[in-house]
Order: sequence, then C-alpha cells, then structure tokens
Amino acid sequence: MLIVRTFSKWLVFAAGGLLVLVIFSVLGGVQVPWPPTETTQQKPYADFVGREYRVISGVSAYAWNNYPDKVKIQSFSLLPPPGVGNRFVSYVTPLRPGQRVRIVSAWRHFLLFGFHRYYVVSVPGAELPAGIPITMEMNSDGSPDRRYYDPIGQ
Repeated sequence: MLIVRTFSKWLVFAAGGLLVLVIFSVLGGVQVPWPPTETTQQKPYADFVGREYRVISGVSAYAWNNYPDKVKIQSFSLLPPPGVGNRFVSYVTPLRPGQRVRIVSAWRHFLLFGFHRYYVVSVPGAELPAGIPITMEMNSDGSPDRRYYDPIGQ
C-alpha cells in the first residue's frame, strides 16, 4: 500500500510539473516546431485569395523582430486596436483609411492549443519594406474582419 501511495504522489508531482512547464512555455512565446501549412486552395480560403479590401478603421502594421536583434524585421502583422506592445515589436506603422490590402495566400500554423489561421497580404503604398511577409488575421469563416476591412468590387 505504501508503494502505491508513493507512486501516486510522484505521478501527481510529475503531471503538475509538466503542466507548469507547458504554461510557462506558452507564456514565454515558445512555438510548436511544426512549419506553417499553406491552405490557399482549400475552401473557404480560396474564395478570398486575390480579393482586395479597403481599410475602414484603425489598423496598424506591427514590425516583428528577432529579439534581441531589434533591427532585423522578420514579418509584419496587420492588427486593429489595441494591438500589442512588447520587446518583439520594433515599430508600428498606422495604415491610413482607404489603404488597399490584397490577399495573396492563406496559411495555418499549429500551435499548442489549436491552429492559427491567417492570410499573407500585400499592402501597396503603405511604405513597408519590400520582401518581408505581411499577415492579416481572419474570422472563423475565413473572411477579413468587416469592422476594419471593406471588400472592393464585390
């Protein structure tokens, strides 16, 4: 009986430690090592690829760096308020109302608690550096958020 009790205590201790490790990993920004998967050809995302949208409300481009190297920008994210502010963001460029955004491709990335789905977009005339990917969040139905983006010509 003593052996079972001791084993049970160690099992609970190990499970609790594993849970704490997972929580600190998520809070620390550790990502699952699986690469993103392109979903451009899948429905409903294929219906949105190639479409253009107009920014109608406060959206900004957040420049993500590879901390501690804050000069090298890895990607941009188009985010509505309140946005984010931490050591991984080098600078923020507000987009002007009427700015065009064109959806180029659709992607999903497996994270610890599900998938992160997003579009890679182009934002001509926004004066963002060329050759750096720009991402935009999507709603659960695959559409851009109508509070911030209005479709052009649809």
